[in-house]
Amino acid sequence: MNKKILILAVGIALAGILFYTFKGTSPITEGYVEKIETARAETNDFLKNAEDSPLTDSQKAAFTTLNYFPIAEKYRVKSDFQLSQRQQIIQMGISDGSQKAYLVFGHAHLHLEGKELNLTVYKPLQDDADYLFIPFYDHTSAELTYGGGRYVEPELADDGALIIDFNLAYNPYCAYNPSYKCPIPPPENRLDVSVLAGEKNPDFVK
Repeated sequence: MNKKILILAVGIALAGILFYTFKGTSPITEGYVEKIETARAETNDFLKNAEDSPLTDSQKAAFTTLNYFPIAEKYRVKSDFQLSQRQQIIQMGISDGSQKAYLVFGHAHLHLEGKELNLTVYKPLQDDADYLFIPFYDHTSAELTYGGGRYVEPELADDGALIIDFNLAYNPYCAYNPSYKCPIPPPENRLDVSVLAGEKNPDFVK
């Protein structure tokens, strides 16, 4: 390679590094924040306008937005994932006192807020349910967030790890409307940390 071209290429690379260092962000972070904001806007639109929204008509009339923690990329966690070696179906408690069957899909091992944590990952047994499901409690439950816990839907990465994005953690419909029946997080999914990410307590529920 021509020496002048090499020097120019190195200079451009260094300039790019310095730009993003002083800017305090990166292209990945910028795209990530936009993705989360888009997801939140879509949820707000669904709650406000959809026919199958869990909100009552009076709630829809007053609704503007859900409450969220600030987006923090550290709460997008890449966890070690162990797929269940045998088919285990459990009966998860539901808020009305009934139970509902879920498949134990596997177990996630993650590091968050300086602690090693474990979460059991479930899969709904309905024919049209094509997603993974983690119901959980943390130290914010019944304080900054809904007392009945929150949910997050992780995604399997190509390398076999499990991506758990707590910025996408959401409330069950019971947080808005007590007429709904919602899964209760099992004891093993009680996290010994404060997850300051995702959805907070709604302010439109009296």
